[in-house]
Amino acid sequence: MGKVILVTLLIVLLVRSFFLESFSVSSAQMEMTLLRGDKILINKTAYGIRMPVTLLSIPFTFDKIFGIKSYSTALQAPYKRIFARGVDRGDIVLFNNPLETDKPLDKRSLLLSRCVALPGDSMRVENGLFIINGRSYSGCPNTAEEYSFKASAKKELDDIAKELQISIPVGTVRGDSVITHLSKYDAFVLNESLSDSLTLVPCKKDTLKSHTFLIPFKGKIIDLNESSLVVYKQIILQEQEGKDVKIEGGELLIDDIRQVDYTFEDSYYWMLSDNSIHSTDSRSIGFIPFSSIVGKASLIWHSSDENGTRPERCFSSIK
Repeated sequence: MGKVILVTLLIVLLVRSFFLESFSVSSAQMEMTLLRGDKILINKTAYGIRMPVTLLSIPFTFDKIFGIKSYSTALQAPYKRIFARGVDRGDIVLFNNPLETDKPLDKRSLLLSRCVALPGDSMRVENGLFIINGRSYSGCPNTAEEYSFKASAKKELDDIAKELQISIPVGTVRGDSVITHLSKYDAFVLNESLSDSLTLVPCKKDTLKSHTFLIPFKGKIIDLNESSLVVYKQIILQEQEGKDVKIEGGELLIDDIRQVDYTFEDSYYWMLSDNSIHSTDSRSIGFIPFSSIVGKASLIWHSSDENGTRPERCFSSIK
């Protein structure tokens, strides 16, 4: 009996480490595509298998047990991925937060977002809008955005929404307007029924206003100047961790040697959450390195809320 239990645990650990892992959605970041209470399967082979970095860790535990770390950094393996394949545009991806450089790569907090720009793409951020390769990014129909409507139109809008079986969340009153959040599809349907009733509230969470830049890829060489250092400073600091890196007077110095250009050591992606109101994604943490990517969200295997199981969402694919 003991052997059976041990073998079973080893198989589960192997599958969880290299092939499939369950992830519980606990935030509104990907609403309306993924809801709080969804339990999803992450395909860890979708982009190649990332080998463990932290070798001394207690299996099946969170990063801390009773406030004490469940892993040790005494034995660390270099980053390695076998059968590597790039992320596809539109994939919903689970990745480690690249800004948590005080933790090992595979022990950083996990985030879930949609990949909207690939290595080599041209990106422009302007007044909260994203223009990728010359085309405005509008998101998927489930993308949640903030909309405003006149308080005087609330009853008429509520009546139409009830008729169309659309739920309008309780909003925040600002002057004579009400601010609420809806999916792009629901907002479109409501506006078709009651012309121009809803107005999109632009997202203010952009970090690189009115600036065009390239999504870097491994081996890409860029000239260094004040402008490029502003855009890629975070990447350079992360890639050159452990070295003496300084940016002085618009110049980059690595171990006191002035650099006139820079070659990227990893490929990067731009991730945006479907819910722009409640999100931690590239708007706030910047470029996402390929090394940080864990896998692809592929299936909702269970879903529940305060009212119990949501059977219509169980065993449904993720798009």
